[in-house]
Amino acid sequence: MSPIDPAIAGKLSAALATGPVQLFAVLSELFTAIPGVRTATFIATAPDRSVTHRIGTSNPVDFPVGNVDPVDDSPWNRRILGEMRPVIGDSVAAMAAFIPETAGLVAMGYGACSCFPIVIGGETRGVVALLGDAGIFTPAVLATVDTLLPIAALIFTFKGISER
Repeated sequence: MSPIDPAIAGKLSAALATGPVQLFAVLSELFTAIPGVRTATFIATAPDRSVTHRIGTSNPVDFPVGNVDPVDDSPWNRRILGEMRPVIGDSVAAMAAFIPETAGLVAMGYGACSCFPIVIGGETRGVVALLGDAGIFTPAVLATVDTLLPIAALIFTFKGISER
């Protein structure tokens, strides 16, 4: 069964017509409906690739929109922006290999983080970052995430969405 049924398709159509804020809400709902995923955050890459910045989230209290991180030579940036491959941190140790803020995430109760680059026209335009409990990113969950990523890519097509 596809995660996109007629009701969800209707929500997506309405959100696309309304704008990014409503689309973030629908996308957050879809990603956090995946078993074990507690937070979905959307990160844009600035057009000049100098920074990434948070543009939407299902948890604005802990992950406020607007946070800016420089693009440097860190493992996360090399994987997401350079290799255009996901970061799958299904345990605290695996998260720590890519995410410098792992201790803070663990303190918030998270044990796993996965970040999926959204590649459009051969470049990483954004990232979908998912947080949850350790061990949730099973092959079945990753397959479900893969079905939603092309829909999530729609958010990065809005004019100006990558501008800070």
